[in-house]
Amino acid sequence: MLFDLINIEKIRRAIIYAGVLLIVLFVQNIVLSKIDVLGVHAIIAPIAVVAVGFFEGGIWGGVFGLIMGLFCDMYFNDAPVLLTAVFPIIGFISGTMAMFFVNKRFFSFFFVSLAALVLTAACQMFRFIVIPEADVLSILMTAGLQTLWSLPFTFVVYYPCRALTGVDLSE
Repeated sequence: MLFDLINIEKIRRAIIYAGVLLIVLFVQNIVLSKIDVLGVHAIIAPIAVVAVGFFEGGIWGGVFGLIMGLFCDMYFNDAPVLLTAVFPIIGFISGTMAMFFVNKRFFSFFFVSLAALVLTAACQMFRFIVIPEADVLSILMTAGLQTLWSLPFTFVVYYPCRALTGVDLSE
């Protein structure tokens, strides 16, 4: 009787997404932190948050974004709660958009991921722009390069996450 209340499918998906979280954090923090292009590093965590929101819905995307944001804030030297606040919003909005406004094909995913990367970069650079003596052009250049360097990883994240969820796009 107690086991009837437990949804094994949701537990299985939570375990799978915990593995996705660990893989994304490993690649971002161990591999991509050593590779820089023009002085910037790629950030793939927002793309993974968009993928979970896209294929599982806004609630799953928001929860995954919260957990991903907590782990990313523990690693990065940014503001202590920046990504913890931004990633759940990205996950929920991307999940809501995929449910009501856009299809789940790669083209839509690419542009929603682009918007998530731009939002993440804008939030990361906000505190540097409000400083009166800050060089705004170099800050904008760094944010743009980070976004461009992160965009190719949409291919790497989209197809495995789509395969994990079993979404059929032939309809």
